[in-house]
Amino acid sequence: MLFSEAFQINRGSEDDWFDLILDTDTPLFVDPFLIFKDTREQWRTAHDQLIGHFDTCFHLIAGGNRNTQSLSYKKAIRLLTFPEPREFCLGYTESGTKGAGGGEGYARTIAEAMVAAIERGLTSLKHFEELGVLNEGIGPDRVSDVTCNVLRSRFIVYTKEVAARHGIPTVETNVGYASYNSERRAWASERHDLPRNPYSDKPILLVPQRFLRRLQVLNPADWWDYYETERVKDDLNYEVMHNVNKRSIVAAARSNPEMVRKWTTLLEQQATPDAYDLESDPSGVYKWDAVTRRYVETHPLTIPPPEDDATFFDVIEQVIAEFKHFIEEQGGWKLLWNDGNYKDKHEEAIQLAFLGIARSYCRANNVIVDREVELGRGPVDFKFSNGYTQRALLEVKKLHNGKFWNGLEKQLPSYLHSDDCHDGWFLSVQYKGNRTSVERSRRLPDVVSTVAVNVGKNLRLRTVDATPKASASTL
Repeated sequence: MLFSEAFQINRGSEDDWFDLILDTDTPLFVDPFLIFKDTREQWRTAHDQLIGHFDTCFHLIAGGNRNTQSLSYKKAIRLLTFPEPREFCLGYTESGTKGAGGGEGYARTIAEAMVAAIERGLTSLKHFEELGVLNEGIGPDRVSDVTCNVLRSRFIVYTKEVAARHGIPTVETNVGYASYNSERRAWASERHDLPRNPYSDKPILLVPQRFLRRLQVLNPADWWDYYETERVKDDLNYEVMHNVNKRSIVAAARSNPEMVRKWTTLLEQQATPDAYDLESDPSGVYKWDAVTRRYVETHPLTIPPPEDDATFFDVIEQVIAEFKHFIEEQGGWKLLWNDGNYKDKHEEAIQLAFLGIARSYCRANNVIVDREVELGRGPVDFKFSNGYTQRALLEVKKLHNGKFWNGLEKQLPSYLHSDDCHDGWFLSVQYKGNRTSVERSRRLPDVVSTVAVNVGKNLRLRTVDATPKASASTL
């Protein structure tokens, strides 16, 4: 459910906040570069505050001569250790709104990136995201989490303004890391009146939607493109590397810190980059919530609560059947394609659309459905459970995906083995009618049967046709 729906808000011209989904994290990220480019009074000094915090940590690490056992290094680790910013409902999550957060392990990753930067002559930061170019372990979700934590006090003020403007009920709650004491160099908790999330029972913090992107402006892939271009101009013998991995990008960045700084300076001089387009939702990470919820409300299902394996599996079968009907007969396929160019969206769009259909039907029958559950050998797309004994896994794959067969023959059996689970579903989604898709579709039943026998698991194949459909009026 959207924040605006839960609190019955009619948005006005002043409402520039992201209308977050309360029961599931949205895989969008706060981009500190967009905050840096913002000229509004309320946010004009926010980026300076963010960078000031990391400069403090830089100086502590440098002052301790980069010795991990020094008091100043340990102090920096404490300043870089943050809680999960669950109040924002942003980022990647296994289930609901439980984000990955910071933690001491991640704090050490940031500190190591700072040590690497110092060793290569960078004694301060202009942008926190530069560390993501200089280190493999710092991605957009981590950058966003840190930004939300360091600027939490500003987001508290911003949320209170929205709550007051719309008369939103608030609850006094203790908010950790709500302020920073510069003299003690420590975070402090404060009590604040904030809206409460009915699904997580946590306070809600809002962010301007113009700060959100899928990938930060300052990201390793784009830096690599710049690096390649510059090297080609300077060295005709330079061999361009395609499909380069993050490790190679980091190695190149660490060897050329002055080029990283030059690149960020060039981007500063350009026009403000676009935030994520929530209206067109090109990645399919946002509009699924409202669309699938409307469908479920108008297509109620009466499913007996599962009492044994057979009835538990019936719940899953009915959910899959309803998803198939939604996609093929009720226009749900539109969530999986971008308007105009008919370019299919990433597989994540399928997963979220399926989650939208599954969560309501499962919740009503005490069946838990979790998305992207880490099982030791990677995250399975969906896990269904009713207590410990009744469990099943489901993997979704586009029929034209280059790794389609790997999903069936390797991934799903591996996940079932890791979870000591016997029952799995393989959901094949067809987007195209080309020869590859048709041939794979023909082979699928036999391959599923063969894999099931080879791995000793109970595998079920289900298919969904997501090809664009003509409206009834044009048939």
